[in-house]
Amino acid sequence: MNSKTQKCDECKSLYFSESSEMNSLCPECSFYLYGKKNCEHKFENGRCINCYWNGKSSKYVNSLKSAK
Repeated sequence: MNSKTQKCDECKSLYFSESSEMNSLCPECSFYLYGKKNCEHKFENGRCINCYWNGKSSKYVNSLKSAK
């Protein structure tokens, strides 16, 4: 996977750009906001080694998670 990173517009975490189906959202946010494929997160040293997400979510995404 390419190690180019982007900042998610929603949660502001860096993520590997190729790990998400959307251009400006990390896999986690794109999953909860638009139903896109999420990453199978595996965390080491505070970041997912698959998508580089830092595990933090916006208030809005957290509200969606708690509603499920």
